[in-house]
Amino acid sequence: MDAAGLQHGRLTGLAPKGQALVDAGEVAQQISLDTAREARLVAEAAVDRVRDKYGPDVIGHAAAFRRAS
Repeated sequence: MDAAGLQHGRLTGLAPKGQALVDAGEVAQQISLDTAREARLVAEAAVDRVRDKYGPDVIGHAAAFRRAS
């Protein structure tokens, strides 16, 4: 709100307006405002690549491994 120059307490709602929208399959990357979700998706894609390369059993639950120290 500060970056947009808005006063705290004065703004009661915000509604984005989409114009000239295209199908999701036609865009290079879909924009998301949820950084935690985006981080999970990046991690999931990395795990999928590792499993494709080394096999499905290469990554497992952390609780299944013994302590290193």
